[in-house]
Amino acid sequence: MIVDFFGTAPFVVLSAVIGWGGALWTRRERTKKEKVEAADRLEIHRDDLTFDLLQAARGEVSVAYAEMKDLREEVRTLRALEKHFYHFQQALDHLEAILFAPSPEAKEAAERNAKAFLNRMRRLNEAKGTIRNEVQTVASEIHVAEGKIPKEDE
Repeated sequence: MIVDFFGTAPFVVLSAVIGWGGALWTRRERTKKEKVEAADRLEIHRDDLTFDLLQAARGEVSVAYAEMKDLREEVRTLRALEKHFYHFQQALDHLEAILFAPSPEAKEAAERNAKAFLNRMRRLNEAKGTIRNEVQTVASEIHVAEGKIPKEDE
């Protein structure tokens, strides 16, 4: 038989080669599987990181909107103050023109300009009052519609 002729050496070598090939195959499959699992873990980590970043960004945006709302109110207040200072400066300019007019004609012109300025300011204040009344009327209608204030005919 073959075993008697060659002995057991060829079978040992053949078993070693098959075992070595199987080990390589197993290691290669395990490496592939580990790479896929590592890629999956990395993708999951990226997804979690992306969601965390989105959530943080949304939080920052909401805080920024709140701060913008406060800043808009401050800017509106500052603009109103600026208008008041501008009107005050105009009033001082008219007063100076009347007090230090070089001639009677210049004094009459300064008085006409001052009266026109006062009329503009009166109309401006009346318009502001009208707007306030209209806003208050709309607000009252909204409160009545929401049922916060009972209607007069009830």
